Amino acid sequence: MLTPEDHLELIRRGISTFQVESQLQRLRHGVPPITIIRPCRLNDGIIQLRPEKFSEYQKQFESARQADRISKFIPASGAATRMFNDLLKFLSQEASSESSSNQAPTLPHAVDQAWTRLQDFPFIPELEKYLHGQGQASLTDQHTHDLNTILQAVLKTPGLGYAELPKALLSFHRYQEGSRTALEEHIHETIRYHPDQIHSIKIHLTVSPQFEQAIKNHLHTIQQTLARQGWKLDCTVSFQKSSTDTIALDSGNQPFRGDDGTLVFRPGGHGALLENLNDHQGDIVFISNIDNVVPDHLKDPIVAWRKALAGYLVELQQHVFRHIEQLSSIPADAKSVHQAEACILQELLLPLPQSYRELALPDQATLLKQYLDRPLRICGVVPNTGDPGGGPFWVAHPEDAPSRQIVEQSQVNPDSEAQQKLFASGTHFNPVDMVCGVRDFQGNPFNLPEFVDPGTGFIGMKSYQGRPLKALEWPGLWNGGMAHWITIFVEIPRANFNPVKTFLDWLHPAHQPESN
Repeated sequence: MLTPEDHLELIRRGISTFQVESQLQRLRHGVPPITIIRPCRLNDGIIQLRPEKFSEYQKQFESARQADRISKFIPASGAATRMFNDLLKFLSQEASSESSSNQAPTLPHAVDQAWTRLQDFPFIPELEKYLHGQGQASLTDQHTHDLNTILQAVLKTPGLGYAELPKALLSFHRYQEGSRTALEEHIHETIRYHPDQIHSIKIHLTVSPQFEQAIKNHLHTIQQTLARQGWKLDCTVSFQKSSTDTIALDSGNQPFRGDDGTLVFRPGGHGALLENLNDHQGDIVFISNIDNVVPDHLKDPIVAWRKALAGYLVELQQHVFRHIEQLSSIPADAKSVHQAEACILQELLLPLPQSYRELALPDQATLLKQYLDRPLRICGVVPNTGDPGGGPFWVAHPEDAPSRQIVEQSQVNPDSEAQQKLFASGTHFNPVDMVCGVRDFQGNPFNLPEFVDPGTGFIGMKSYQGRPLKALEWPGLWNGGMAHWITIFVEIPRANFNPVKTFLDWLHPAHQPESN
């Protein structure tokens, strides 16, 4: 059903006809839901780091840092539009309202909160500067300003254009010397991993192409400022690849085409960023969301925890690498097999398949090596207080032992009351606060796509040009995208999770200036 023009478009995007056919099959037949066995809980899939071990983990981190093994990977592609949905909806309703201008409508709660506490938002200095350039009065006397005019100035262009920018470029926190963007805050956090100025601060950002120049201009300004202070910033940028875009289906279960007859492709979700992480060629990589960052006066305890997680990873890596080397000897001896088995069961807390005991010693050695020779990640999880999103669960596999996975509700069978209850009974939440070891025991980068579970993806109903479509997303970066990694869940303090998902989150104490 593909036309010659379609084939040319596939070539341009770097997508094979086999991939398209596979995507169409998945869209038409659906993605099988994950089977949850039970939630991971403390001492059953989630561990707590012992306080007396913190200093040792800090030393392990410092050793890795001095070896220049540390970098940070930040998915920062999305625009901030959803942050301001309530304000944009209000503006849209006001624009279409037929009520007389002298009426004083009741403000929705979120809009009322924004207006009442306008002076507490981090973008006020930029807003003041913009209003001054427009010849308007200062915000000192807020009542001289019209709410709609202020919201237009914050969200639209001309104005600050916040609803059209990526979160990385939004002012996130205010200091006496001025405001810092989310990107600046992440850079200043990463500086705290480096007590000296010997090594570069290595950060990789994934961004959307339309924001590339704005991001690079902002980075250039930050680099100049840090250089004057003696810091070296090595910040690289990449885009989500067009080869990771996916095809869609129309209401007739046929490939979706636009009004001009061309195939419509959609971004493959954050799971597509696995390609970017793979290309990053890091070693020990911190991953966190662009919106989960705090001002300076709250950074130290969070950085201390992240160093401890990285140190714990380094310690586990050392044990894993040693056992892989021992198992690589031919033939592997019984002592090496038993020691590797103990590492898997007692340190990595991984169950082995029932068939393991029936294998001959050489085959046991081969299986254990396969279990150990994988990327390793330490995932911080926080007690769940009702946050939307995924959490840690034990997941069943038909022909293998259960594994620990981060599971989103969209992966759970909506028609199974039992599975939905198990998901709802989870005690912990995934804040995307993880450290990853992405090189093998010989120091070579893993080929990360080899460790994806391709059967875990997402199918959602979307629309395009007013028409419904069925869209496919790749297995999520930290869900199915890392399904076959060695995964360790560690409980971290709730105070480590301070995302700005909506504009009202800026009003939380964790995002306000330090009180004098």
